[in-house]
Amino acid sequence: MIICTYRTYYLIIIDILMNTSKIKSIVTRVLLPVLLLAPTLAGAATPVKDTRVIGEIPQVAGTYQSTDLVATVQVVIQWALGFIGIVIFIIFLFAGFEYATAGGDEGKAKTAQSRMINAVIGLIIIFFAFVASNAILSFVFPGN
Repeated sequence: MIICTYRTYYLIIIDILMNTSKIKSIVTRVLLPVLLLAPTLAGAATPVKDTRVIGEIPQVAGTYQSTDLVATVQVVIQWALGFIGIVIFIIFLFAGFEYATAGGDEGKAKTAQSRMINAVIGLIIIFFAFVASNAILSFVFPGN
């Protein structure tokens, strides 16, 4: 049978304070979940009033409802460029992961670096394509 006295608790606390890996472990086990749950708890404190009426048909159903050709072309271009930008960003993240896990292999590191550089160049091209498409459509069709 183990008897714990105040001196034993004091020695345990001193041991924890002297060992920084235990402090990191305690912080990650206690503080990290609290920080991750804090926004959820704060959002739960502010209720949102439901303004929907039962039986009413919604006016906007989440679909694109414009009949203007220029506006439709702009939306399609924006969605396509946005999707391509997301894909390029994922490629950049994958290349960063490859670079981080290269493990000293210079060939893998160079391949990952070239992929990251190509992804950044792709993002720059997508940005200028977005700017150019908006400029051309606003120049050709000034009313929209």
